[in-house]
Amino acid sequence: MSSLVRLRLLPSAKCLYTQPVQVLVDGLRSSQVVTVKAGTTDDKGTLFHASAVYRAGADGGVDLGRDPSLGGSYRGVEPMGLLRSLRADVLHAMFFKIDSRKPHVVRFSVHEGEEEAGATLAEATNERRLLADGVSRQPIDEGNIRGVLFVPPGG
Repeated sequence: MSSLVRLRLLPSAKCLYTQPVQVLVDGLRSSQVVTVKAGTTDDKGTLFHASAVYRAGADGGVDLGRDPSLGGSYRGVEPMGLLRSLRADVLHAMFFKIDSRKPHVVRFSVHEGEEEAGATLAEATNERRLLADGVSRQPIDEGNIRGVLFVPPGG
């Protein structure tokens, strides 16, 4: 991995599932072509991944919210494109989450060139929580009613 290239996830590497994440890469050469990848595994062990090809600006940076993807899983400017376009290799597989208390972990990486097998330049991990702090999970099993009640903190 190149120590000069930095992959940042803003505002934080840990956030709620519904919060947008800004993906920034800096430390590249001007006009350098890189592939940014995202990957995750669901609770059944199915792998999901997405990728996008970018050309660094004159400042040596890539901002997924500003710069267009030139290819990969999507094209154009899509700030959350890597998360939206996560797909499994298995046909008709849907993302499966068993335990809402455990975060959904997404691994981001930056690779040299347009090929996904290019040298890894930088990596970062994003933990996307499904429950806000203080929310309690209460299973319901009364009569014919089965379910889960999520109770926010406070009165």
